[in-house]
Amino acid sequence: MLLLTPEDMALPAMSMFVATLRSALWEAQDGPITLDVESLDLGWARGPVYTQALHTWYLAKYRERRPDALIAFRTDTIQLALELRQELWPDIPLIVLSEDGQLWNHTPRPERVAGLWLRYDWRATVELALRLLPDTRRLAFVNGSSPWEQAQQELLVRELQPLLAHRGLEFIDLSQLPLAQMLERARTLPDHTAVLTYTFMTDPSGRPFVGREIARMFLAASNRPSFALHDTVMGLGFIGGALVSYEAVGEQLGQLTARVLGGAREEFLQPLKPTSSDARLTVDARALRRWGIPRERVPAGVRLIFDEPTLWERYRWWLLGALTLSALQALVVGGLVVERRRRMRAQAELAERQRLEKLAEQEARRTLDQLAHMGRVAALGELAASLAHELNQPLAAILSNAQAARRLLDAPHTELAEVREALGDIISDDKRAGEVIHRMRALLKREEPRQELHSLNDLVGEVASLLANDMHLRGANLRLSLAPTLPGILGDGIQLQQVMLNLLINGLDAMTELPEGQRELRVGTASPGPGQVELSVQDSGGGIEPSRLARIFEPFYSTKDHGLGMGLSISRSIVEAHGGRLEAQSPPGQGALLRCVFPSVDPESAHVPTPRHALPRGR
Repeated sequence: MLLLTPEDMALPAMSMFVATLRSALWEAQDGPITLDVESLDLGWARGPVYTQALHTWYLAKYRERRPDALIAFRTDTIQLALELRQELWPDIPLIVLSEDGQLWNHTPRPERVAGLWLRYDWRATVELALRLLPDTRRLAFVNGSSPWEQAQQELLVRELQPLLAHRGLEFIDLSQLPLAQMLERARTLPDHTAVLTYTFMTDPSGRPFVGREIARMFLAASNRPSFALHDTVMGLGFIGGALVSYEAVGEQLGQLTARVLGGAREEFLQPLKPTSSDARLTVDARALRRWGIPRERVPAGVRLIFDEPTLWERYRWWLLGALTLSALQALVVGGLVVERRRRMRAQAELAERQRLEKLAEQEARRTLDQLAHMGRVAALGELAASLAHELNQPLAAILSNAQAARRLLDAPHTELAEVREALGDIISDDKRAGEVIHRMRALLKREEPRQELHSLNDLVGEVASLLANDMHLRGANLRLSLAPTLPGILGDGIQLQQVMLNLLINGLDAMTELPEGQRELRVGTASPGPGQVELSVQDSGGGIEPSRLARIFEPFYSTKDHGLGMGLSISRSIVEAHGGRLEAQSPPGQGALLRCVFPSVDPESAHVPTPRHALPRGR
């Protein structure tokens, strides 16, 4: 078989067409066939001289080689094939593929010719462009300048004229332009322009081109969306069109040829049958995205190619998962940051509150120390008369002993032993007066509280000595009942003695109304339980009314006419500051009983400075 093609086999459309045609013949013949292919290059060469040369050459070449059938593609090739067959093999069938549907209307009608009509659906392509680009106002057309291309353009204008008129579209003709001018026009096309391309085999100067390469250059230069008619250029950047599949066309023509060779009765005198590939509308999804055309505009039934999912569509669930995980991580981190800030703020507030509480505590302690000092001064003021009397006694004794010693020294026969005895009395009385002054100074001193180990019995003894003269002046008896052995207590000795002084003075005041001889103040120490020592002071006065027991420790509450009501309040604060408690009881008919309970300290385990007094084992 001999196949005449209009263009070079290197063109993708020709190559695909011939390959599928040969494959279809092989399959139909159930074996190898010989298919001679002759490329006439009618697009790149033209003129009667070239046509006559072809005619002469093929007559010489095939005069002795009779094919079983002659196959021709395209109208200009068909004409040459008819002439060759007429001169060489008038009885062999001719199978044609023509883009001219009216070929059969020509006269005289050729005999033993069967074929297919390859229809380029310009209108369907333009209507598709208008659906995708509804604002289109202009249609630009790109085409070559060869005679066949110009003939095709006349068909296109004739077919599209009604549509252009109906839609009011301006037609911009980019054919008949040299390549450089055509590309320049493509860069400056006005808005709302759609471009329809066909082929571009030669320009007006006759310079040959490869249509696929020109299509690539045009798409790179064009500023407007373009449509095509050949499926071999899809993927370069065209949006789509009613594409002709040369693969399908070659297969159909091969099947038709096989049927003719097999003796099938084909309607040789009937018009050409259209190929089944007509109006196969196709759209490139990537080109849609490039030009920002919504996919919703793609008509139903249109084939969508290169519809590769976007990164979002392909990895949507992974991305959603990653975003969700990132959001959760952000929430966790945010929560941790908020929690950390809240915790830091709470810690700062707690530190500030602790600082303020410490300052308040220090201020309260300073106030308590000041009040305690004022209380000691007030108590010593009350004892001023008895202290003066107590000091007056040793001073008077010192004066008397000094006078006696001088008389002894003036006597003629002085006994030195008597003088020595008088001087010894002077020294003893001086120490006695010094001891009284020492105790007064100790109580009047205002120092920072010191934590020292003390013997409760010693502290009681010093206070009793200080009040001994006042008790004598008031006609009261002091009865001490001290435990023979007591553990030590830790604290400030001056403050503890102030508590004892307050309790004893209160007891003496409570017995003022009693007749002399009935005024008895009982002071005792004990260890009521493990780790505890107790001081009790009980007077023989009228006691405290039960309704007043709960209030006697309140500040500024006093049962005395001249009292400030601060003594017991300060005493209770001092006791509690030493970890103890101060309680008041009023047994019926037994006066008032005040009990101080302190925590005891083991002297061997207590890490304290050197005690002021050594702890006695008993008294």
